[in-house]
Amino acid sequence: MKKIIVFLGIGLLFTGQLFADGKIPVNVVPLDKASNSYIDIHEVTIGDWNVFLNYIKSVEGENSLAYQGSFPNDAICRQVYKVDDYMTNPEFQNYPVIGITYEQARSYCGWRTDNENRNRKKTNTTTYIYSLPTESDYQNAYDLQVKKTLVKSIAPVNLKATEITNIADNVREITANKKVVLEAGANGLRFENYSDANANLGFRCKLILK
Repeated sequence: MKKIIVFLGIGLLFTGQLFADGKIPVNVVPLDKASNSYIDIHEVTIGDWNVFLNYIKSVEGENSLAYQGSFPNDAICRQVYKVDDYMTNPEFQNYPVIGITYEQARSYCGWRTDNENRNRKKTNTTTYIYSLPTESDYQNAYDLQVKKTLVKSIAPVNLKATEITNIADNVREITANKKVVLEAGANGLRFENYSDANANLGFRCKLILK
């Protein structure tokens, strides 16, 4: 498995994973063969979000509304991580990004789609489309999840995992239909209506190949 190192303007190094076979990213797993869809193994991390922020900064500028409006809710993050430098502190780069709104999560999916296709357009004719998973996607992913042990507080994601992790375990997650994965029940996952960014809400992405 190869890795790529991306230098961030904020002075960090972010380690991202390359494609294992030239087509499928190694940090996703198959979700539905009929739709050729996949889902992230783990939640989007602070390190992932920093790559997104760094791109916006490089294109729009540090003082732009696009850049300033893409940061997580600062009060929420400081409440959880107990430090002011959570975005740049290496200790927190593998923690799920929290304090993100539904609109910000959708913007990240759009950027990830454009970025992936832009970087690979010369070597691959496959189109990558990232979005938030639907409730049905989450139910399917939860059924595929091997370990289902609830975590009582936010923990780092497992970057070495090769199977789906943390659904209904670590943070609640935003769905495409503006719902939130609440918890696991006797009949699978339960959902509630999305309200706003909060201290226990993150997200992951769904990928469709066309």
